[in-house]
Amino acid sequence: MKKFIQYIAVLTLCFTSCKKIIEVDTNNAAAQIVIEGNITDQLIDQQIVISKTVGYDEKGIYPKVSGATVIVTDDKGSRYMFMEKTPGVYVQAMRGISGNTYSLNVSVEGKTYTASSKMPNRVKLDSIGVVTNSFFGNERKTAAAYLVDPENETNFYHFNLYVNNLFSRRVYVNNDRLTNGNKLRIQLYYESDDDDDDGLKSGDKISVEAESIDSNIFDYWYTLSQQSGRGPNQGTTPANPPSNISNNALGYFSAHTYQKLSTEVK
Repeated sequence: MKKFIQYIAVLTLCFTSCKKIIEVDTNNAAAQIVIEGNITDQLIDQQIVISKTVGYDEKGIYPKVSGATVIVTDDKGSRYMFMEKTPGVYVQAMRGISGNTYSLNVSVEGKTYTASSKMPNRVKLDSIGVVTNSFFGNERKTAAAYLVDPENETNFYHFNLYVNNLFSRRVYVNNDRLTNGNKLRIQLYYESDDDDDDGLKSGDKISVEAESIDSNIFDYWYTLSQQSGRGPNQGTTPANPPSNISNNALGYFSAHTYQKLSTEVK
């Protein structure tokens, strides 16, 4: 019995000695510039938004960056000076043209950031509608975008979905690698909140924005879609998506076509 008690004491000491306090370092990294730039084929105030990243304990607060010099040029010799409309938001009325390459130059806080994007040809968004799917005996209504993919070019698409004027948080992105030249029906699944993925309901008003984007911007949105946990692998390790902006800036600069259609769920 004495030996047994000694054995238990030694075993307990071993387990106790294996305990280790792990301290997670949440020190805030240095802030990085974030640029979100869009040039579309609509005659509107095009917009470049400049902000900064924040620390781990400051989530949801993204300070805008004022005082930047923002210039966009194209490969045909046009030059556009963007003016600061509100803190961190720079605008210029212009219309992008398919086939033109647009270059961004941002000078702020002693650094210069550059990017370029070629606006693809517009692929017509023929219509939008609602598809009824059955999942384990339960019917679920889903928005769908219909278009015909051009056969003689490579195309990349990004969609935004609004339900009752509320923006869907999902990232919808598509390419024609396996569907070149086909008629496409792209389903845009909707979740009303993080815990309730119940689809659309009769009477819901839906709007779909369709963008023809270049390959670099496809990579950006595709990476975000994978990290959201809704891609083929049900999510990947979080990381910054590949930016087409120089000097380690985050974000993207996209020259793309734009279309929007709306309908009501029956």
